[in-house]
Amino acid sequence: MKMRMFFLVIGTLVFVSNSEAQDYIVTWKNDTIVCQLPGDAKKAGFKPVWKYEDGYERIVAFFSNDSVRVISAGEIKGYSRQKHGKRLLCDGFFEAKQIIFLGTKKRTLVDETKNTEKSKPWVFMNRLIDGKYANLYIVYQLTGDGYEASYYLSRHGVEASNTVMPFFNKKKMIELMSDSDIASEMKAFRYKKSNKGFAEIVNEYNRLKEAAAKKVYP
Repeated sequence: MKMRMFFLVIGTLVFVSNSEAQDYIVTWKNDTIVCQLPGDAKKAGFKPVWKYEDGYERIVAFFSNDSVRVISAGEIKGYSRQKHGKRLLCDGFFEAKQIIFLGTKKRTLVDETKNTEKSKPWVFMNRLIDGKYANLYIVYQLTGDGYEASYYLSRHGVEASNTVMPFFNKKKMIELMSDSDIASEMKAFRYKKSNKGFAEIVNEYNRLKEAAAKKVYP
């Protein structure tokens, strides 16, 4: 997979040596490259500041050869930030995923007529659940009232590689994940009304699919 990288040169910023750096990026060839991911765009000299304080859309990476790269989601496979920075520069490991919309009548709240190639954005996501049958990812967004979490699902062998589906409604999520072999159990599952319910649904799906595969039913 060939993706473009954008280079930026900033003379006032000093790179931290490899011995001190703990951040890294992962390329699509699975190469791990140590770098420094600054946590304060203003101090690093980037303008406009808001553009570089959302680690879900893009990151700024400083490398040992004094190169500086602004990397958007999809240009690399993922990255790891050791310390939380300003605003949405969250710590942890983030994977690049492409969002696929499936339509309001079926599963999500998004009009499927807008599901063109250009409308499938890449986003760096934090994995909440690493399951045998399904994974759950989370993305935080800044709103007028603070921060809001969005949840994304990927089922192994169902969704295409590196793609996820957004969910804003737990009932719709249950409908999608009610496979024929576990439909009655999934539809009867009672989940929390809070955002914790998204994780509960995915965990239950993984549990039931494993039980069904072993022909052991609860």
